[in-house]
Amino acid sequence: MGRPKKERDGKPVLALEHIVETALRMADEQGVAQLSMRKLATELGAGVMSLYHYVADKDALVEALVDRVASEVNLETTGNWTAAARQLAVATHEALLRHPWAIPEWSTVWPGPYRFALTEQLLEVLASAKLPPDVADLGFHALTNHIQGFARQRVAYGDPQPDKEEMNSRVQGLLTQVDYPRVAEHVRYHMDGHANHDEFGYVLDLILDGLAHANEN
Repeated sequence: MGRPKKERDGKPVLALEHIVETALRMADEQGVAQLSMRKLATELGAGVMSLYHYVADKDALVEALVDRVASEVNLETTGNWTAAARQLAVATHEALLRHPWAIPEWSTVWPGPYRFALTEQLLEVLASAKLPPDVADLGFHALTNHIQGFARQRVAYGDPQPDKEEMNSRVQGLLTQVDYPRVAEHVRYHMDGHANHDEFGYVLDLILDGLAHANEN
C-alpha cells in the first residue's frame, strides 16, 4: 500500500507528488519527528538515495509537507472583507487541526508557493478594507497568531495526560483554592460543560470587529 508502480527493471517510479503524499500520511500517523528519509524510502519501496533526487533533505521535505497542508485552504472567498478574512482564517485553522504536527512547523519553515499564495490573499483582503497600513499589519499578525495559537491550544488540550489521576487530583485542588478564586471559577466553568461554544470563531470575530471599528475612526 502506498508504493509506486514498478518499471520493467524492478526500480520504483517516483514522483515528487507521490513522495509528498506518502510522507504526509506518515506524518499524520506518526508525527513529523518520527519521519525520516530512510523510513519514507522503505514505505515507497525505493532506495533512500533515490529520494534525494527530489528533495534535498528532511528539512526540505518538511517544507514541502507544510506547503501541502497550506494547499488545502480554499482561497476563494465571498462577501465583504470581514467575511472573506473569516473564511480564510477558519479554513487555515481547520487545515492545521487536520495535520497537528504542522502547527509548530507553520511559522518556522520557509513558505512554499501555497503558503505564499495564502498570505498574499489574506493581505489582499485586508488591503481591500482600506485600513491604515499599521492597522492592516497589526491585523494580519493578530489573525495569524490567533489561527496558530488556538490550533496549538486545541491539540494540547486534546492530548491524553501522562498521569490522568494526578492531573485530576490537581484540578480538584484548584476548585477549593481560596487564594485564586477566579481561577477556581474559571476551571469550574469548563468542568460544568458551559464553555462549549465556538471559542475560535468568537475571538476571531472580536479581532475582525476591532479592525472594522478602527477603520471607522
